[in-house]
Parts: sequence; structure tokens; C-alpha cells
Amino acid sequence: MNYEDRLRDREVAIFLFHGVTHPNACSVRNYTRKHLDADYFAFVIRRLKACGTPISMEDIRLHYEDGRLLPPKAFAITFDDGFENNLTVAAPILLKEKVPATFYVTTGLVDSNLMAWIDRIEYAVELRPQGSLKLPWGERAFQGAEGRKELLSEIRTYVKRDSSINSDGLASDIQQQLNVPLTYASDHPLDRKLDWHQVGTLAAEPSFIVAGHSHTHRILEHLPDAELEWEINTSLKLLEEKAGVRSVHYSYPEGLSFCYSDRVISALKQRGIRCCPSAEDGTNGSSADLFHLKRIMVI
Repeated sequence: MNYEDRLRDREVAIFLFHGVTHPNACSVRNYTRKHLDADYFAFVIRRLKACGTPISMEDIRLHYEDGRLLPPKAFAITFDDGFENNLTVAAPILLKEKVPATFYVTTGLVDSNLMAWIDRIEYAVELRPQGSLKLPWGERAFQGAEGRKELLSEIRTYVKRDSSINSDGLASDIQQQLNVPLTYASDHPLDRKLDWHQVGTLAAEPSFIVAGHSHTHRILEHLPDAELEWEINTSLKLLEEKAGVRSVHYSYPEGLSFCYSDRVISALKQRGIRCCPSAEDGTNGSSADLFHLKRIMVI
């Protein structure tokens, strides 16, 4: 895809990434291209820079709050979750190209180098070329690379839509059904998270912003009020205590329209957050809202 074609003179494009890695030998893991090849990432950044003007999420906040003018075809680069490769692979490319970026960090994953629930499932399915699973919505057999990818896509869809499913519990159940040792953390390039020193290193770079992305990466709209408040409070507290970060920026886990609401936005605003983009596809015109900003997923 030519992502530079998404740039507009009177709109702001915000691009969403997760990880940037060097080639790996996985047959199923990363089939969604959550982690991009480093050469491809550099190519995308150079093409965007050649056709538009890179700005920060703080520039975007000030544009919508205070009317600060933005250059034509303005774009921002953002990362979700807090993978170590954001610092070791992506950051050097961004610094070389003089492109600012915002890194939204899931503090619980960083605090213990934890894998997200779907990464735990991908890890297990990678190890089993075929098999069958009893899932909350029915029994499912799978075989071969394509069959495993279809299974993983199905799991993603059901779990994200059904708030009654305990995603971490499901990951453990699937690992046990596939006779894979319960695995919660990994130093594989697709899994390794930043540590707190590395978060601080990113935050210390003037062209980078570090911000919150929840504590456990649960969908905020699915949480009762008390858990919602704990999720946000814990993430902001850890960012400040462990990395010296106090940010007015945040992003919603998953970020689709059913993942946040006015209730979630109110809770964020009460805690000083002033800008929180979604993961809904699109660009942002003059009337965009800072808590409904659209982003473009780069794959």
C-alpha cells in the first residue's frame, strides 16, 4: 500500500505501528504484520517524509485545542504496546530521518515483560501444526499454516467482541489444550517489551513522547467503573514513578469504536488526559475531536 496517498492538505494523518523487527523464521506468528520488517518500515517513513511533513502528537493536540497551524499533508507516527524493538530498531530509523514519534506503553506488560493474551495464543499455535481446540463458542480443528491463521483470526474476532471471555484465561486454556507449557513472558523479538530504563531513554529523547496505553491492555469499555479507574490510575502512576513520565497523551487498547465510550473518555479527562486517539481507520479534518482521532494501521 502507498501510505503517502493517505496524506491530505487540510487533514492530519496519524499512522499506527506496533513493532519493527528484523526477519524471523516464524511460520504463523506475526501473520497480521503487527511487527514490520525494518527495511520496509524505513521505506514507509522515507516515503511519508518525502510527500508530507512529520509532526508530533503534541502538535496535533495544540492544533485542535489552541488553533496552532499545521503544515500541509501533516502526519504523525505512533506506536502501541511498548515492544523493545521500538527502541532498538524503530527509534534509530526515526532519529536518522528526523521524524518525531509517540510511544503508547502498556505498563503491566513492561513491568514484567508480559506477553499479551493473543501473543500467548500465537506462540502456542506456532508450535502445533495441527490439532483441535474446544473454544467458548465451539470446537475448532486446524491444520497447516493457513488453517492456523484462520483459527487465530477467528479467536481475535470473538474475544474482542465478547466482554464475558477472560482473554488471559483463554490463552492459558489453549496452551494447556495444545500441551504447550504455560508461557507468560518471552525474549523473542516479537514478544520482548521495553524495560523501565528503556522507557525512560525513549522519554528523554526530545523528538519522542511516551504516554499511557492502560496497565493490562484490557478493553476499557468492558470494565466496571472501579476497574476502569484502577486501570488508568495504575498506568499513569507507574509511568511517573518508574520512568518520570507525566503525559497528557494516552491511547485506547484495541481502539475500535466498541472499545471506548463517553464514560471512558470522562475517566481519562478526570485524570488529566487531553488527547487519546483511537484505532479506527481514517484521517482527521478540522472538526476532529481529540478523543476520537482516527489512525491508519500500517501493515
